[in-house]
Amino acid sequence: MQFIVKTTPEELQRARQWWMDLEMQWKFAYNEAVFGKGPSIEPPKDDELMILLVRADTLRFAGPTASRPNMTTKLTNLSGLIPLYHLFYLSISDCEITSLEPLTRHTKIEHLFLYSNKISSLKGIEGMTNLKDLYVQDNELTDIAPVRTLSNLETFYCNNNQLTSLKGMTKQHAAKRIKFFVLPNEKLTDKDILQVEDKLGIKCRKA
Repeated sequence: MQFIVKTTPEELQRARQWWMDLEMQWKFAYNEAVFGKGPSIEPPKDDELMILLVRADTLRFAGPTASRPNMTTKLTNLSGLIPLYHLFYLSISDCEITSLEPLTRHTKIEHLFLYSNKISSLKGIEGMTNLKDLYVQDNELTDIAPVRTLSNLETFYCNNNQLTSLKGMTKQHAAKRIKFFVLPNEKLTDKDILQVEDKLGIKCRKA
């Protein structure tokens, strides 16, 4: 089925400029994972470009070492997602992402999969109050404090990181009966785990 997006010449020009300004890694990623053109920096057709920028709410990028890869590039940042603030589902796995701060304005996301990257901080997701699923296992996180504001979180994977604290988990998460997969995390103590289980009633599960 073909979708036609009505747009003004000015909007189309801005969209084309957005593509021109993209880093090469993101042009490769979109062409492989979204447009099915292989590793190329060739601009997409105007309709394809406008659908991506205006309508697309689901994106999946899986690096070359993933079990089901859809691109040969390992993304190193999230800059190519600006200004796709309408995203509902985002998955970027098996890449080399380090920071989530470019996602600050992506407040409509409900399902976020960023496992197997090099993320050292969750700063940037505080405003995702609609978020239900967060998968950030196999990264380099030392804390999960930014999830404090995510009261609708239902599933949270943060195992295989470098966590030294579980501050950020709250009674609101307990009320949602959150599925909290935090083990193993070698730097966590039994005290940290017991505080969450006994004081909040949140089971610390093993993935």
